[in-house]
Amino acid sequence: MAWRAACTGLGALLCLAGGCGDGNAPPANATRTTIDPRTADAAAQAVESYLTGQRIAEAVTVAEKFAAEAPGLMRSQELLGRALVAQAMDEATPAAQRDAIMRRAADAYDAATRIDPQNAPLAHAAGVVCDTAGLHDRAADHYAAAHARDPRNAQYALYLALARARQGRTDEARTLAEAAEAAMPESPDPKAALADLAVRSNDLERALAKVREARALDPSSNGLRLADARIRRMAGRPEEALELLVPLDPPVRRAPGYADELAAAYAATGRLREAAQAMEESAVMRPGDAMRALRTAKAWRDAGDPIKSSIWIETATLAGAPADEVAKALGTP
Repeated sequence: MAWRAACTGLGALLCLAGGCGDGNAPPANATRTTIDPRTADAAAQAVESYLTGQRIAEAVTVAEKFAAEAPGLMRSQELLGRALVAQAMDEATPAAQRDAIMRRAADAYDAATRIDPQNAPLAHAAGVVCDTAGLHDRAADHYAAAHARDPRNAQYALYLALARARQGRTDEARTLAEAAEAAMPESPDPKAALADLAVRSNDLERALAKVREARALDPSSNGLRLADARIRRMAGRPEEALELLVPLDPPVRRAPGYADELAAAYAATGRLREAAQAMEESAVMRPGDAMRALRTAKAWRDAGDPIKSSIWIETATLAGAPADEVAKALGTP
């Protein structure tokens, strides 16, 4: 289950107008830099201005120069990280480049936290960026640092709970999520996290109760609707899952996570052609996604339609699917 808190964190990070903490003076343990303070201020203001004006390329160029000239200044590294995050999220950036850019952003945030290790907001921001870059163990370390610096901050506790759950430390995750829930009773995020933890413990009735509580606080959330549907299917109630998913707008229903769950619910009711059709509608929207094409091929094979299955095998092969994955989808050694 994708937790709402993790999904919204990166957007909040980009909205930080002034970065994390006081960047005008380096902390006592920071590496000294010879850059003139007025030059540093001018560079920082230029980066902020470019980011505000959505001139992402210029922001990255200035931020890279600033970080190279003042590598020991937390402000320079944090601004570089923020500019790179904006570049990775920019629609104009080629999709094939975004992961590498986000990893560079994570490296910049790592550097910033080494310069200012006592800065809790900075550590939290570094965790969000590392998570987005797929560097989950590094993210967990940053979340733990933020929580240690400010243990009363419920958001820090919640993000650390998410990380600990991924690491299999479910008892610690549950304690953290419960603390966040007590501190934020009107937020659906801790309740969604507790629902996921209950799923991991195979306590599906508790999971259903918690996801209902979360949805009551945010009934318009498609993510929580998806979580509810998944738990109902796992609890042996796939028809109820379909009642939640089928009415969604087509663009939402065809998004990868939603289409996968819709197909799983159809399959659980024995409606294998509908399951394959749900996968196909999603795959059509993502012609370059080789693995989605393979999953569609498998769904049509399971539905007893070898012709459609072979068409999607060919589509996956043209999209660059690895030979071993193609063989697996075909059911051959």
